[in-house]
Amino acid sequence: MPILVYHHVYPDRQVELDVASPANATGVISESDFTLQVRHIASRGWEVVSTSQVVDWLQGVGSLPARAVVLHFDNGWLDTRTVAMPILGEFGMTGTCYVISEPTAAASQGKLAGIRTSTEGFVYKPFLTWDHVREMLDAGWEVGAHTATHPKLAEVLSREGDTGVLVEVERPNAEYLEHLGFIPAHFAYPSGSRSQRTDELLAPFYRSLRLWNFSHPPVWTLTDRNTSPLALECQNVDNTVSFSDFTRIFEQAES
Repeated sequence: MPILVYHHVYPDRQVELDVASPANATGVISESDFTLQVRHIASRGWEVVSTSQVVDWLQGVGSLPARAVVLHFDNGWLDTRTVAMPILGEFGMTGTCYVISEPTAAASQGKLAGIRTSTEGFVYKPFLTWDHVREMLDAGWEVGAHTATHPKLAEVLSREGDTGVLVEVERPNAEYLEHLGFIPAHFAYPSGSRSQRTDELLAPFYRSLRLWNFSHPPVWTLTDRNTSPLALECQNVDNTVSFSDFTRIFEQAES
């Protein structure tokens, strides 16, 4: 089962798209390329399901379509709401948006917020507000947890021990509860940085933990019946992924 992970979806010719590196993920994709990929998913009969449906299935509850795919959008960038969501809506699709709590809180107060990412370094970019997140929930999207500040949790554990990791869980969970009325059931590791100990610390809080990795050319590792909900596999999709590599995800899933 493919779980596709996107970061930024930008309008065509936006200057942020002028970045490409075979050695590193860029985290950006154009609106037209994203639309082409979504159209491919729809035309081949793949059905977008929620993260909760997948986790239920992994735990022996319910069933999934023969061609099931999941769409994830990391960090809570504003373009997830303004660019990606309308495109998906045209195809009757939704996704899971993994929201970093502190920049979302800042954006909700009209403030600029920055985070450090593996794809872009330290950047100041527009984030969703809590109002945007509620709009997405109303439209059938799921919201996942993605820490308070987007650190690499394995490094936090090394520097600050268990307490440092738990701060990045408990603080955002309080924000989610205050502004959304619930704590998300699913968590995505920032930059894929994790360890057995971070898994142990996070498992009591969430139904699933999602991994992330990058390789070029891409090597796709899929979620299947043998996958632990605490180690969901995914496929990073950005402008380093050719359309032929993108279609190969689905060919591999059916083989």
